[in-house]
Amino acid sequence: MTEELSIVNFVLGIIGTITGIGALIIHLLRLRKENPRIKVKVLSCEHDFEPKRNQLSFWTKFQIRNLGDRGTSLNDMDLVFISDNKRHLLKKQYFRGPVEASERKWINPRETMDLEVDFWEEYRGEVEEKINCTFSIYHTQGKETTTTVSQKRKVTVVEI
Repeated sequence: MTEELSIVNFVLGIIGTITGIGALIIHLLRLRKENPRIKVKVLSCEHDFEPKRNQLSFWTKFQIRNLGDRGTSLNDMDLVFISDNKRHLLKKQYFRGPVEASERKWINPRETMDLEVDFWEEYRGEVEEKINCTFSIYHTQGKETTTTVSQKRKVTVVEI
């Protein structure tokens, strides 16, 4: 009798283990599907240098797609480029648009949005025609990184 009970316990243990592993796999797959998955595409990136203020400015346009089943908040952005063998890190100044939406942006599930972001900093050095840029987009669930080449802006703004 005890031998039969041990076999039954062994079989039930195997069934429980298989069921637990199956439930864990299903949960992880569902979690992966529901969490925000951000895809970033750079539509344009231009830079310009204003010698009067020693200010280097970047104007960027992004297309951001949320492929997940949950919305997420776009909290911050960084721009990194290398010039004169120095690594430069610029933080987002603001998202263009209404003032109340300039700090962070919300992107709904399965939504695509176009986003314009400005970066600038005081800069001393040579400004090249093309600058290799790496952008990091920080959202509620993590960070996405993309690269592009910034072109020098053809039109300059003249202050009066």
